[in-house]
Amino acid sequence: MQEEPEEERICSTLRWDDVRLPQSVSEADLDALIFHELAQNWRKVARVVGYAKESCEARSLPVSVDVIAARVRALVEAGTIEGVGNLSMWRHSEVRLRPR
Repeated sequence: MQEEPEEERICSTLRWDDVRLPQSVSEADLDALIFHELAQNWRKVARVVGYAKESCEARSLPVSVDVIAARVRALVEAGTIEGVGNLSMWRHSEVRLRPR
């Protein structure tokens, strides 16, 4: 059996509906950290998730990268931000703010 190359693996399949945030973290808190990493140009989901995770750690917010990625996917599905590619494969998908 041949293993998938590292860069082609699914990073997370967690869905936002399955997430329970800790009491110390609100959805608005998480959204603010994600939006801080977005721009009008496309950015890799891996980058957005990684930097948002660093921001969570700096604020002592107990949020995993899987939870951040699930929220990014939920924001795309709601039409709040734009996304392209398979969002569960962070290196092969990108997100951006909606054009004005």
